Amino acid sequence: MHSRVWRTVLHRNIAQLQIVVMALRRRPGDIALQALISLSVAVVLVAAATGVRAALNPMLGALSPFMLYVGAVLVAGLLRGAFCGALVMLGGGLLGVRLFLSHNGVVEPGAMIALMVFWGVSAPVLVTANELRVQLGGAMARLSAALDRKRGSAA
Repeated sequence: MHSRVWRTVLHRNIAQLQIVVMALRRRPGDIALQALISLSVAVVLVAAATGVRAALNPMLGALSPFMLYVGAVLVAGLLRGAFCGALVMLGGGLLGVRLFLSHNGVVEPGAMIALMVFWGVSAPVLVTANELRVQLGGAMARLSAALDRKRGSAA
């Protein structure tokens, strides 16, 4: 009796493991598509943050050139993950220096320090946002599985 139960449990675990392995395997076209989507989201977020910061430029001048890009990194990390957030960090940093911390092609003193501070602040924001996204995805998968089991046992 016990060996039959253990075999059933083992077969269920193997089946679940196979499902997980299949879910982790992606075709090259899927990877390219996901990268393209992340790139598109990053471009939209950087463009939006840049547009709002440019609109605020008459009031702010050189003050806080990267503040909106940190928010864009957070959103990118939550929506698409680390790759998208890293693209926003790179694009926002380079655009921020070029548009808000240089005049007539000359970079203001301290601009590179401001850029390094932005990247230093944005990196933990991105890691935290990505971890939150992963944890929420796992929690939703467990909730869905529990609901499926409940529906199965109720039927």
